[in-house]
Amino acid sequence: MKHALSILLLLPTVAFAQHKITIDGQFDDWADVPVAVVDSAGDVHDTDWFSDGLSEPRPRRYSDVDLLEVKFTDDGENLYGYMRATGKIGRTSRSAAGQKAGRYYFIFTIDVDHDTVTGYRLAEGNYWPDSRGYDMNMEVEFYDGAFNTGHYINHEFLNEQELQYGREHDLPNGIVRLKPGSYDYYLQWVTFEDSSYVEVSDRGPVYQGIIEIAVSPDSHEAEIKAPMWGFLKTPEGEPIIAPGKTIVVSASLEASGELSEEAIAHGYTQGKKSFWGSDTADPFEYTVSTGTRVTAGAPAAALPRTATLLPCYPNPFNSQTVVRFALPHPGHVRVEVFNLLGERVATLLNGWASAGEHRLRWAPQGLAGGVYFVQMRVAGRVEVRRVVYLP
Repeated sequence: MKHALSILLLLPTVAFAQHKITIDGQFDDWADVPVAVVDSAGDVHDTDWFSDGLSEPRPRRYSDVDLLEVKFTDDGENLYGYMRATGKIGRTSRSAAGQKAGRYYFIFTIDVDHDTVTGYRLAEGNYWPDSRGYDMNMEVEFYDGAFNTGHYINHEFLNEQELQYGREHDLPNGIVRLKPGSYDYYLQWVTFEDSSYVEVSDRGPVYQGIIEIAVSPDSHEAEIKAPMWGFLKTPEGEPIIAPGKTIVVSASLEASGELSEEAIAHGYTQGKKSFWGSDTADPFEYTVSTGTRVTAGAPAAALPRTATLLPCYPNPFNSQTVVRFALPHPGHVRVEVFNLLGERVATLLNGWASAGEHRLRWAPQGLAGGVYFVQMRVAGRVEVRRVVYLP
């Protein structure tokens, strides 16, 4: 039944940068999105190691879930994720071929409040490497040889009573409560463009909601789009995912593996026995875009001797200005804008940048005209440029 839904550790850091991605199975629009994390080949493992009481997983031969590379970006309204694998993403056995109906999961699980106290521990779901604090998923299930659902998951429940309350009271009102949770208790739903939703379970009926996925022709790459509003809101009405928020993201591929190399090695060549396998990349921080974009500039021959904040242009400006900086070496950079009272009004970059010249676009929204100061911090060095905003 569909329901009315109100509109609702030290980690690598991916600098926020607004990108528009088309979900079409063509990946040219991902070219300037930096790689968030690279994962080793040949590190697939079983999916019951933790529940079996082991301290680490057992290896599995299963190239279809052997994750190699992850990218992540947004356009201010939607989150986008990309994964590349050794084998074929979304490949499952089919009951029509006399096999078991297989399952395959394309998962981005997210610590939406950057707090390890809320959410669940990855190992509880038999994922590896282990880390804590994951509240929600944007995820796609393939089942019986085809797309099944693109859904959101909320893991903020510790027992059946909390889960039932969330089902009856929170989800119908578009609410997610950020609190400690368990992998075993969760709500999983598909949201539609008209803001209605349907709660789903694995291997359920096919629903195409607002989450989209596309797989490359050779099936080695896939991309996903999840509108931010589908993550719902806090009880206070604040969006769970919104521009300016820093989140922690963990990407996984997981599947039942009737057609895997592991199954073949055990003599099950007809797709009749499951050998589940999973591969999870290291988690990374991501700051959701506020409309800025980072682009590389000067060639190596023009590298400066010291980190330099270059003049902004135009200046004065009436809609947007370009903030430029140059680095002699790669490093962590923080670029912020302050008003005359010393209050920070914008963070343009807080992350890693390569050597060379970079450009950031600042388009103030909701700010009064006047004098502002752009500040760059890198390797203990601070530089400031004065700009004048004339809306």
